Amino acid sequence: MYQQRLFALHTSQIYTCLSAEVYQPTYQDWLNILEQESNLIQAEISENFGAYRFNILLGDSLSMWFPNSLLPSGRLWLNQGISGDTTSGILKRLDIFAKTQPNAIYILAGINDLKRQVPVAEILKNYQKILDYLQQNYPDTQILVQSIFPTQLPTETLTFSIPNTLIRELNQNLAQQVRDQGSLYLDFHQRFTNTQGHIRSELTTDGVHLSLEGYKVWQFALKQTESRLTKNRDDNYQKWLQKSTGFPLDGQSYSWVSYKVQPGDTLEQVTLKTLGRDDFDYCDLIAIRNNLTSEILPINDVIEIPQVM
Repeated sequence: MYQQRLFALHTSQIYTCLSAEVYQPTYQDWLNILEQESNLIQAEISENFGAYRFNILLGDSLSMWFPNSLLPSGRLWLNQGISGDTTSGILKRLDIFAKTQPNAIYILAGINDLKRQVPVAEILKNYQKILDYLQQNYPDTQILVQSIFPTQLPTETLTFSIPNTLIRELNQNLAQQVRDQGSLYLDFHQRFTNTQGHIRSELTTDGVHLSLEGYKVWQFALKQTESRLTKNRDDNYQKWLQKSTGFPLDGQSYSWVSYKVQPGDTLEQVTLKTLGRDDFDYCDLIAIRNNLTSEILPINDVIEIPQVM
């Protein structure tokens, strides 16, 4: 309603006198907005060069509706999501942010292709072209492709169906393609699934789009990714930390000890108690050790926490 009232004022009308046909932005309108935002953010970066880590979210409505308040802090984010967009649509608009030089580009696309029954092979070809373009034009940028999230369809709101078996097939092929291309594949799919392989009901509003709780799951995944990229905690480091008897940090040596989660414990609180800091880079050390995908720790679970040696 707020947006409709703003539109009415923009056209010198009052809200109650608007016709039933309220203007809806077209795809071209969204392209124009994204280009203008891209130009603005480039001006900001040029003025404050080196002050920010700059990332782009590239995708469809899932990216477009990512709450600004949940985007990992300490970074400058450019949201280049358009509702309903496909891999072929994204491929055609990659030049919109051509003037920028991001540190990372996070891609999530393909669910609308599957909705339109685009063959997996064609989706993969589009992804190949997207990756080729980005790697050629952004050689110093980390390209990260996120796995497609599961669905629970059809629902009362969305009457079509996208089989999760097909999503898993696409993800499996996409993972191999992305790795062969030298980019980074982020397997977030399992974080959203229930025991039947569907999206967990509390994480979605309609079987596809995410609820606030769903975005919090995604937020944590991005925070972990960002932390591990900036701290160079790659797969080899993570495997080492998961098996190590201890590790050095800030001039101290730590060993791992068992701990039973108490009521009210969060990852941040436990990290503060054990390492004296609650920065996420410290929190993620405990998360890596215990394969945690949430800041909320289930009561009575036994995890391993650091202890000064």
